[in-house]
Amino acid sequence: MKRSAPALLLVALCACAGDEVTEILVVVDSNLSVPGELDAVRVEVDGVAMGATGQLTGSRAEPLPRTVGIVHAGGSLGPIDVRAVGLSRGAEVVERRASTHFRTGKTLVLTMYLSRSCLHTTCSGEQTCVDGSCRSAVVDPDTLPEWSGHVPRADGGSCVAVDERCNGLDDDCDGAVDEDFDLDSDLLNCGACGAVCSPDNATAACSGGTCTLTGCDAGFDDCNGDPDDGCETDLTSTESCGACGMTCELEHATATCADGACAVDACEAGFDDCNADAADGCEAALDAVEHCGACDNACAYTNATAACTDGACALEACDAGFDDCDTDDATGCEQALTTLAHCGACDTPCALDHATATCDTGTCAVESCDALFGDCNGNPADGCERSLDTLSDCGGCGAGCNPARGTGVCTAGVCSVASCEDRWGDCNTDPSDGCETNLRNSDMHCGSCGHACAAGESCGGGTCN
Repeated sequence: MKRSAPALLLVALCACAGDEVTEILVVVDSNLSVPGELDAVRVEVDGVAMGATGQLTGSRAEPLPRTVGIVHAGGSLGPIDVRAVGLSRGAEVVERRASTHFRTGKTLVLTMYLSRSCLHTTCSGEQTCVDGSCRSAVVDPDTLPEWSGHVPRADGGSCVAVDERCNGLDDDCDGAVDEDFDLDSDLLNCGACGAVCSPDNATAACSGGTCTLTGCDAGFDDCNGDPDDGCETDLTSTESCGACGMTCELEHATATCADGACAVDACEAGFDDCNADAADGCEAALDAVEHCGACDNACAYTNATAACTDGACALEACDAGFDDCDTDDATGCEQALTTLAHCGACDTPCALDHATATCDTGTCAVESCDALFGDCNGNPADGCERSLDTLSDCGGCGAGCNPARGTGVCTAGVCSVASCEDRWGDCNTDPSDGCETNLRNSDMHCGSCGHACAAGESCGGGTCN
């Protein structure tokens, strides 16, 4: 049964002190950076967005915490489902859910804290993300504080305004922390207050709160990947010839260092630099099927495995079910061994007596028998060897035509009664029970099939009496 939903009224801020209003004041706060991680918030009540989305950036921006009052306008006192959403560039990145009730005549404060630890976390059912883990979204209204006349801070503390400093605190009491300092891009406060981004022998940038090298001075490089010591390596040394760790010792090659870069001077016999990349030297062996005798001279044959021998391509083996019947390597293993002309081997025909043959699996087998013939011994070598128009195999293998108390005949694979013993008849014309009727004492067939005795008569000795 559906629950009875309360009538709701949205106001910009909660009712004044002393008003007898039944209300819930929703306060949305967050520890996410603005605008780096968050640029807007939205409040939804019972699945409906309550008012316009609150912008945290731009000309109409208002800082956190943001406040929305939900006034009870009739009906039940709950439950009401509240959802606070944090947005970045229009996409939802974090949410907080709560399900609670009004208290008559009271303004309760419901704080919806959008935590960085809950970024991109979705909880199932009636749960919400709190401090990085999913917990019940049900909130007991008796645990909610009442409105005291000012917008509460997320940390619950008091504030004395001073100039904002980069220290992780809200010095100017505007509800935002270090808002005058962009820790994502400030070279003097990169990722944290006082973290200076100025490495040796390099130019740097602060991006996303991380000090990164944007370039090295001429003749230097960052070989250890540690921005703290900048571009620490002198690239004029023989140990690092123009690049980190480039000692000019290349595989299967004689190397040279020209203009600060390692290069291939000559390759060993049987090898070549096929990828034109000096970093791996002369990497290609010229006895491989990909580079047989020369770069990119690949060996490939139809339905076959190729080999490279002494720098020349050769056919090594055929794939299963194929063979080289024309003995020409150029055409590969051109012949499938599943045909009636080449069944299992080259030039091995598949033809069977009284049958249609098949070689789908590479073995000659009976696909179907000719009419009135059967493969009764299960041996495909002799095809459909048995006639099915005999008294021993009438219409099927082993289907004998031997009617009881009679003589049978098999015609076109169908068994029938040719004649009956004396005083017996096949009155139901069913060969399966033979000559089933005793003509000496059957009132319905007295003396012959179909001769019934009159009322009051009985059959004896084949005569109605």
